[in-house]
Amino acid sequence: MRTQLNDINELVGLKLTGDVARVVKEARDIFNSNYDHSIRDLKSLFPDNHVDSSGNPFWSGPKRAPQPVVFDSSDDTHLDFVWTCANLIFANIGMAALTREEAKNAADALPAASYVAKLIAVETPEEAKEREAAGLPAPKSTANESDDDEPVITSLLAGLSISTQTVTESSLIPADFEKGDDSNYHIDFINACSNLRARNYKITECDRNKTKMIAGKIIPAIATTTAMITGVVTNEIFKYAQGFNDIEKFKNAFVNLALPSIMMSQPDDIIKNKSKEFDPIMCGPVTMIPEGYTNYDKIVLEQGSMTFQQIFDWLREHKAVEITMVTCGDVALYN
Repeated sequence: MRTQLNDINELVGLKLTGDVARVVKEARDIFNSNYDHSIRDLKSLFPDNHVDSSGNPFWSGPKRAPQPVVFDSSDDTHLDFVWTCANLIFANIGMAALTREEAKNAADALPAASYVAKLIAVETPEEAKEREAAGLPAPKSTANESDDDEPVITSLLAGLSISTQTVTESSLIPADFEKGDDSNYHIDFINACSNLRARNYKITECDRNKTKMIAGKIIPAIATTTAMITGVVTNEIFKYAQGFNDIEKFKNAFVNLALPSIMMSQPDDIIKNKSKEFDPIMCGPVTMIPEGYTNYDKIVLEQGSMTFQQIFDWLREHKAVEITMVTCGDVALYN
């Protein structure tokens, strides 16, 4: 909660001041947090030569050791991130966007961000059990919220209550993702984010067009598939609502919009349970009452309030059935 309130306070503060340099600094801080400082924190826990409890290299096989990326405004990808991130914030607070050159000048004017190592405590379940058995306290970590967060949260809430008197909900503008508008910086920001993360792990980077193509496939795929499934299901509901009870009138649909291919087939009849002289699961005879019932049927035993034992006795006496298990869903009530 503290982190979320800090972020909200920061956004409200940016709106109140309208300070361009502060927005660019926020964008650069986001860069440092995601691609530089957090990677250094991880490497402090698991350096390149770290070995696991079995003596094997921790960073091996598909698990690549990441490397921090230090901000350099002369690097196009670095500058693209700060420029587009700042412009997304400007769009949120209703300010005019910066040009790439203006963003570079503002970033160059900022002092270098210093790295402050976090104290991150990591313990395995076995180590936690040994610590608890010894009666020792949990290890401290500056990465998590502490027990003293309550006064900080109270202060942040008090500051927000004052700020909301001048910053209204309508003055902050949410950004809806739109891949088709090249002027909104959405694809440029996503491209910079993905390439910086790829650079952390020495993965091949891609150009803006490939990023746009990948991002463009996701939204239409969700919308078209959902619409298609909704259509075929609703068509079957119409049949049911009109009173059809012949299974041959209903259809299963197999749809692949990428080919495109749409196939309709007659659904199987519902499974009817039948008595068995020997059931391999129950290791004995199984009696169905009534014979041929389905999972959609139920039996009402109108004998008043009865205990399990009374129900078992009644079924043994009147139906010649011995009960060995009573379940409700996946839960065994009696076994």
